[in-house]
Amino acid sequence: MGLSTIRFSVKENPLYVKAYSRYFSILPELRNVPQETNNNTMEEQEDPNILTPDQKINARPPKNTLIFKLIQDLPLKTNARVLEITPAGTEHLSYLFQKGENISYFGTYSTESAITDAFSAYKADGNAIELIKTTDNKLNSKDNFFDCCFTENTIYFWPDPLTYLAESYRVLKPGGKMNLAFVEKNFGGDLPWTQLDFTFYEIDEVKSFFKKSGFSNIEVKKMMETIMDQNVKEISKPFIVVSGQK
Repeated sequence: MGLSTIRFSVKENPLYVKAYSRYFSILPELRNVPQETNNNTMEEQEDPNILTPDQKINARPPKNTLIFKLIQDLPLKTNARVLEITPAGTEHLSYLFQKGENISYFGTYSTESAITDAFSAYKADGNAIELIKTTDNKLNSKDNFFDCCFTENTIYFWPDPLTYLAESYRVLKPGGKMNLAFVEKNFGGDLPWTQLDFTFYEIDEVKSFFKKSGFSNIEVKKMMETIMDQNVKEISKPFIVVSGQK
């Protein structure tokens, strides 16, 4: 397949890459954001080992955070190949694997140190996991290979978002779906610790990237995630999910 892969199999201990931690661990500015309505409050997850296949597909995520909501929105099916661009950890993988039978997960990385930090302590439990190295913003994968692709909070660091989305389009199968989650410019752009190495975008800009990359049926969803601030208090933060179909 032309894939440059790394495999790990130890116990789970999710870690986060430096840029991701900077953005989502220090959030004092967000404490006054309105809380999410009760309609979107997540329930405690049932034991996936006792769920039927149909129940697994419809199971709600165990945490009310961006990554789990993003996976919940993916149209996963039996034997699906799922690509995540620049994963920051492994906490979400158990939930992803319970969403369908025989799912194969692929995650991209640019440096071995970053992906090793994120995945070296993850126990695969027999699930199919492969890690793909990106070179010059290119994915080492053949055309029309993946059923779904997703990424969260990575677009701020892409030198050229159009190139990344065009590559995602190339490796998706016809009918495949791309989900991209981000915080829009009018919310994150003015935070003092995001001025130097973050590039924020308006919703229309991201939709334009999708369209120019070839995606159709482009949709936008506005959601909230619940996270802990540095004082271990729950806060809610708005984010956007733009999705498109090949």
